[in-house]
Amino acid sequence: MGAFVDEWGSFVDETPSSGGHPPSPPPQPDTDDEWGTFEHEPGNGPSSSRLSPPGPTSATDADDGWGVFDPPSTEGISSQSPPSAGVPAPSPEVVASLLTAGETLWAQVDGFVAVLGSGCPVTAVYDGEPDGFSGWRPVTVVDPARLTVRPVPLSLAEPPAGAATSVAELYSDTEPRSAAEPRRAARFPVGQGPDLDAVLDRAVAEERDQVRAEAADAAQRAAVQLNAKKRELAERAELAERQARMREEQAQAEERRTRQEAAQQIAAARAESQQQIAEAREKAAQAVQHWQFQAQQAEAERTRLAGDLDRANRAGVQRLTLVGVLAVIAVVLTFVIKGA
Repeated sequence: MGAFVDEWGSFVDETPSSGGHPPSPPPQPDTDDEWGTFEHEPGNGPSSSRLSPPGPTSATDADDGWGVFDPPSTEGISSQSPPSAGVPAPSPEVVASLLTAGETLWAQVDGFVAVLGSGCPVTAVYDGEPDGFSGWRPVTVVDPARLTVRPVPLSLAEPPAGAATSVAELYSDTEPRSAAEPRRAARFPVGQGPDLDAVLDRAVAEERDQVRAEAADAAQRAAVQLNAKKRELAERAELAERQARMREEQAQAEERRTRQEAAQQIAAARAESQQQIAEAREKAAQAVQHWQFQAQQAEAERTRLAGDLDRANRAGVQRLTLVGVLAVIAVVLTFVIKGA
């Protein structure tokens, strides 16, 4: 629709995808990054930039305005890991779990010590002695569990002629530059071009169709979300009902167990009370028998004592009778003797 006049654009209002606001500017590079920054330094003039860590530079570097792009130093690789922009280095266990035997990755190598890009140190092994090349180079994982890698051998031989494309041919301009005049926009086409009313009507129709399509899509998405919400609610209701049934069954089982325990306790109490009653009855019977035996013994003792008393009474009577007779005899003898 917007191609009816190439030089003058379209009448359709085109808004940016960000909601009518211009896109936000890209974030500024980190000034503390070890790779430097493209911000201007006030000490080197408006056209200078810092692409290398602070340090002495040559006169050529100070004059070109672009700086020098120096990679980070590889000194001290065996004693410290490369900076990771505030992110702590992962543990050896995590690195070992992520590595795979045979995969190739980059590491900062210095002799038998290598440091991966994450900052985790690993051990470099060679078929013989170290080749003497230090710095970032590809390595092949030998044993992830032991964190051992083998540096990929570096080829120093010149490639044969024709094996690769030359630098001049690789960066040459394949399309010749045109010497024609630059293309300029033509004059405003007075009285030419399509009917603006038709263009506006078509734009309105397209906008209406787009709004209807978006409304239909929104309705479809709402229906899908509603169905998903209904399914979710149904699943939640089913889950709640299942949990309620489980809780009810658990309560019934707990009630049955409580009743069984209560019945067992009642039966045990009844048995214990019956045993105590039987023991009390047995003890009472034994006590009655004991008191009956004692009463019998007392009755026998009373009978014996009554017999003894009766015999004592009879003996007393006899003694009194004998004493009376002897007294009478004595009186008679006294009178006889006196009369004689």
